Amino acid sequence: MDLGATVCTPRSPRCVICPLMQGCRACAQGIAEELPRRAPKADKPTRRGLAFVLMRKDGAVLLRKRPTKGLLGGMDEVPSSAWREGKFALADALKEAPVPANWKVLEGGVRHTFTHFHLELAVARAVATTAGLAKLAPGAAWVTVDRMTERALPTVMRKIIAHAVQA
Repeated sequence: MDLGATVCTPRSPRCVICPLMQGCRACAQGIAEELPRRAPKADKPTRRGLAFVLMRKDGAVLLRKRPTKGLLGGMDEVPSSAWREGKFALADALKEAPVPANWKVLEGGVRHTFTHFHLELAVARAVATTAGLAKLAPGAAWVTVDRMTERALPTVMRKIIAHAVQA
């Protein structure tokens, strides 16, 4: 261990003072400075979904709490379809809307990378109607854009809201 910590170091091996230099294949091949080689990182999968930004006429956005366990546990979010790998069907995702409304899918979308996967979300926006408001899930809250900083909103959700507000 001392040899590896002081002589045969990964960035600048000191082969000339190494007692094992004669039998070292890396030194003989002139590749000692390239070792150890890091294993290539595995490709991250990409998940896709549809985020639903429901707004009131005063500009407030509907937020809900994520489940306490799992990714982004207990944080606020805009409702979305399930995040799935593979083929993404917009028509199927629209069926997962939180309330019936005149959903308009916006151009562009939001891309975010988590430690173990990429996420690509299309964004649909609608203005809340009285009929739609009656079907809100328990725990949902209306939050104006100027009060978003007071909420536990993950970066990906901030990106989604910004995209919907700017579009």
